Amino acid sequence: MFAEEEWQVGGQSSFDPVEEAFALTAALVRERSYPGEEGAVQHVVANWFRSNGFEPVLQFSAPDRPNVLVSIENGPGPTFLLNGHVDTVLADSHWAHDPWLGQREGDRFYGLGACDMKSGVAAAMLATRALARDVGSWGGTLIFTSVVDEEAYSIGANTLIDAGLTADYCVVTESSWDWPCLGSFGKYLVRVDVAGHAAHASWPERGVNAAVEAARFIARLDQIALPTHPKIRSSQCVLSSLSGSPQYVITVPDEATVLINRHTIPGESEASVLADYQCLIDTLDSPATFTLSIDPPRYPSWETSPDHPLIQKFAARYEAVSGHAPKYGYTGYGDPNLFSSRAGIPTLMFGPLGGNFHEAGEWVDLPSIAATSQILVELVRDMLPPAR
Repeated sequence: MFAEEEWQVGGQSSFDPVEEAFALTAALVRERSYPGEEGAVQHVVANWFRSNGFEPVLQFSAPDRPNVLVSIENGPGPTFLLNGHVDTVLADSHWAHDPWLGQREGDRFYGLGACDMKSGVAAAMLATRALARDVGSWGGTLIFTSVVDEEAYSIGANTLIDAGLTADYCVVTESSWDWPCLGSFGKYLVRVDVAGHAAHASWPERGVNAAVEAARFIARLDQIALPTHPKIRSSQCVLSSLSGSPQYVITVPDEATVLINRHTIPGESEASVLADYQCLIDTLDSPATFTLSIDPPRYPSWETSPDHPLIQKFAARYEAVSGHAPKYGYTGYGDPNLFSSRAGIPTLMFGPLGGNFHEAGEWVDLPSIAATSQILVELVRDMLPPAR
């Protein structure tokens, strides 16, 4: 996809950045890192930084589940955060070869986590090293973070934010070369608990059937008018409706639970989402009792304006490398939602070119890893100018 040219970083030549990016990505892919099993790959990340003269900090979200933090303080100025996650989804059973050993075919590397998102982590690692070697070209603070658990509950990103992480700019290097992301829907798992009254099923009129009342609620969900956004789509989907006993009993069900996957747009909140469902419940005039809550994980929606200086500088750097202006995407959800909405950091999601997310045959374009790293270096320089 990209010409393999010598990449000048801070006046120093890196002879073959594509091969270095491949080697680092492959080393990360070799470590199996399902959610809950990220310790080994995070030690690979930390040891790489140590071997390059850094002092990484391990921040534990849970036992043997560390985030890796590297901070470079280079005088006064803003703070720039580079972030990625090292956990992967479970391996699909249809892989044609070992998903952890990977397989290279020309400029493509196939492996579990190759694009989602160990190549993005590698690009950020290489960019961090390049900037550390050229501190005269920028000023301020650069923070690199590699986090755990993005594919599950995002406990890694939430741990960073809960510990007080702040920055002026953030790039999450999730694979998105063809559609750098400026926003996405939020995601809430709405739980509706329905309490009825048990009775012998031969005399159902003596009870309050929680299953029936839950069904009445579900049947009227389409009456909720979901808000609209020019780029981000809101939606709702019933994931499950459970009631009664798994054992055969002739009893009116006195409990039911409905789970709804609710995608939100900017301007909505947990409170507004629950209020929508409560308004619907109030119209049912139900004899049952409804209790609403939101189960984890929680992802508020997010959006960064294309007019923001971070995005304008990014667009220029992207076009200089790719040859065309970026076409922005507004889909998916994950840690960018948290850094943007929870931490209040202007955020961009941008990373290498890849495909087959969450499928067998996941791949990444190797030259795009080096190109991503190059853009990150130039973008940090643009946003963190040296003190004069």
